[in-house]
Amino acid sequence: MVKAGVCLTFAVCLAGLTYVGVTWEDPNRALIAGVFGAGLAGGALIALLPLERILRNPVVSDVFFVGWSVFDIVLIAVAVAADGGAQSPFTLLFLLPMVYAAAFYPLPTFIPVAATNVLTFLFVGDVYGDPDLTYVAFVAACLAFAAVLCAWQAQNHDRARDRLMRMSRTDPLTESLNRRGFEERLRAELDNASRSGGSVALVLLDLDNFKAVNDLHGHEAGDELLCWVVEGLQRSVRTMDTVGRLGGDEFAVLAPGLTQSGADGLGERIKGVLAERISVTTGIACYPADGLDPDELHRRADSHLYEQKHGLPARFAAGRRELSWAATLARAVDVRMASPTEHSATVARYAAGIAQRLGWGGADLAYLRVAAMLHDVGKVSLPDEILRKPGPLDEGEYEEVKTHPVIGAEFVRRVDGLSLIALWVKHSHEHYDGSGYPDSLAGEQIPLASRILLVADAFDAMTSDRPYRSALPHEEALAELRLNTGRQFDPRCVAAFEEFMAGAEQITAEHAVR
Repeated sequence: MVKAGVCLTFAVCLAGLTYVGVTWEDPNRALIAGVFGAGLAGGALIALLPLERILRNPVVSDVFFVGWSVFDIVLIAVAVAADGGAQSPFTLLFLLPMVYAAAFYPLPTFIPVAATNVLTFLFVGDVYGDPDLTYVAFVAACLAFAAVLCAWQAQNHDRARDRLMRMSRTDPLTESLNRRGFEERLRAELDNASRSGGSVALVLLDLDNFKAVNDLHGHEAGDELLCWVVEGLQRSVRTMDTVGRLGGDEFAVLAPGLTQSGADGLGERIKGVLAERISVTTGIACYPADGLDPDELHRRADSHLYEQKHGLPARFAAGRRELSWAATLARAVDVRMASPTEHSATVARYAAGIAQRLGWGGADLAYLRVAAMLHDVGKVSLPDEILRKPGPLDEGEYEEVKTHPVIGAEFVRRVDGLSLIALWVKHSHEHYDGSGYPDSLAGEQIPLASRILLVADAFDAMTSDRPYRSALPHEEALAELRLNTGRQFDPRCVAAFEEFMAGAEQITAEHAVR
């Protein structure tokens, strides 16, 4: 929108300067040329402004666009006045700010631009030159009629944008929020809770054996059941709660103000209502007890859900206590590495994003998140002088670092039921071309989970401040991944990670603009 306005400004000013040159013998040509020169300078200045920062704030962006349009209207008015008043061909330029505003501005922003445009023409037409009041009134009326049509079009654009916004955030089948809409609502509720000191409960729901419904009765029956589930959820929750469909047979409920006990009660109430036709498994996480950001809450709720659905507590002697011990150990490693962020948690988020784009789900995805949390636990055996060394490691120190995946795998293997994860951790530093460690595996010999972890770990390491170097910008880190694709990294994993990052950045930018 801004680029279009700048290009239009340049084109109009160049056309105006050409006309001034052809009619140079007429009065006030130097002044009019200065007006169009000011227009060119204004367009260039706007192109150089920090537009992303301006557009991020709706109030500031509205003021910016109205101010830009008024600036153009004033320049047009000066050109018209200097060229003899309402009879000047420059009068036609008064149409352009209204057409541009109708094409791009919301109606509340368009109205002051249109009103300023018509009133400015009336002032210039009545005061400058030899005004013919009948002519001025007729042109002003035409401008007013054009303003009405433009306002109608601006309103149509507003309605279309609203429909598109609702469609982009609503599941078309169940008419509940989709993943994007639910995530935006979750972020908003967490912001409110952080300011007020309140709590928020996230309840994830997975329909048990839903695939059998589609297989036995057809997809039409499955779709009908999904719609019935949403209706049941709406009956089970409070008015202030939010229901979303995250995908397939996965749903979520956002309940502001609920703590763990209240969320447990809500989960049981939902199970009771839906038990009429289908059983569900729930996973619960509460802000701030289980996490402070959406990713961490989702991770905790996912972990709880898969513990319930796949019988993980029976294999983990102490259930969540085992995983809490592992997560605490991972955080301890992050602190020892002097990382300013939660490296292990970030790697888990990146790894899950890659895996989902490679078709992973269910228990495999849950296990991968645990493996990502634990991939560096073997570094607890390394001395601080190696972990925090500000310069390159010597050969002996590097050989000692290469032992940490084996040590970490042994730690993980001691937790009942995590033998598969232990294997992923052990090979999380193998390179696609066989140059990694500890066993110099190559290509498909390396577990896919380990290849995923390597990409996620490398990207977060490159984009975080470390004792031996500053963080790289995301684009440079992505370029480094591409450069080493096929050598250090699995090409499929790098491509999936780029797709994940592109989607995450788009959502963030849209949310920031709104």
